[in-house]
Amino acid sequence: MVFRPTRRDIDPVTREPNDYALWDRHQWQASGECWLWCGRDDVEVTWIGPVRSSGLHAALYACRACLYELDQRVLEINMREDAGTPPTSRESVRSRI
Repeated sequence: MVFRPTRRDIDPVTREPNDYALWDRHQWQASGECWLWCGRDDVEVTWIGPVRSSGLHAALYACRACLYELDQRVLEINMREDAGTPPTSRESVRSRI
C-alpha cells in the first residue's frame, strides 16, 4: 500500500500539506493495532470510530496508509454519486479513469 496525499491535501501554490491534510485531522497514538487492511501491530494509529459486528461493539483504529485508502474509497463513492454514476466495482471504475 502506498501513501500518497490527494490533491485536496496539498496547497496548489506552495505544494505543501494544507491545514486539512489527512494526517493532521486525527489524533495519532504512537503504537497500536491497525484493524483495517494491513493488520499491522505496533504502528501509529488513530481512532476512526466505533464498529459493530454481530451485535458487538469495539473501537476501530487505522494506520495512516489504511486510513488513506479508506479516505480514497469514500471520496470515490461520493464523486460517483455526485456524477450520477451507478455503483460498480472499484476495478471497473478505475478502468474508466
